[in-house]
Amino acid sequence: MNKKSVLMFLVIAALFALMTQSALAYTVTATGNGGDAGNGYGPYQTGIGGEFTFIAGDGLQFVLGSYGANAKGIVQDGTFQTFCLETNEHIWPNSVNQAVLNTGAVSGGVGGATNGFDPISIGTAWLYSQFAQGTLAGYDYSAVGRKTSAAALQNTIWWLEGEQTDPGNTNIFRNAVLGEYTTANAAMANSNGAFGVKVLNLTVNGEARQDMLVATPIPAAIWLFGAGLLGLVGVRRRFTA
Repeated sequence: MNKKSVLMFLVIAALFALMTQSALAYTVTATGNGGDAGNGYGPYQTGIGGEFTFIAGDGLQFVLGSYGANAKGIVQDGTFQTFCLETNEHIWPNSVNQAVLNTGAVSGGVGGATNGFDPISIGTAWLYSQFAQGTLAGYDYSAVGRKTSAAALQNTIWWLEGEQTDPGNTNIFRNAVLGEYTTANAAMANSNGAFGVKVLNLTVNGEARQDMLVATPIPAAIWLFGAGLLGLVGVRRRFTA
């Protein structure tokens, strides 16, 4: 098999793995055990936004490996912490939600959508990936100030997703994302699946609900693709040396 054929095979394998993963249906449940027991959303949820605590249901447990200790198992084993993307959609707590893994919201919320699809911004993906790993600078992962940090991060996400106005320069996460991407327009660009951050499009009995952020591992096919490219570079250098 020549180099061009190998490269094409790796690309197709990577794309197939991504499409297969996205097409699967999963289940998740918002839970309120611990902290503000009984609210059905998790101990650090406040107002209408996150953090929310979700139980990874049927087939979704593979995402837990993408979370650090500060963002999973907070309430019980098998849970992860997440945020919502839309301000005008809702979650059904303490009940099973069907979920499809996607790269954006499917109804668009207040910010609107193109052909019924609203991709995650690169700024949102960047922030949430660090939150999920438990390393987001300035985030208070302790019980004392966690709700305050959660509200600030949720407001930044909603701003990046076009759901509300700029939260202002007193918001540490808004400032951090602008420090990384320089302008609001750059931070709001399509993430195209960067950082492994995706969306769970939720439905209950076929009725659309909220769109929730989730951290996912990079598919093995992508690692294979990268390794293949490195191998091809080596082959090229050997034949041209």
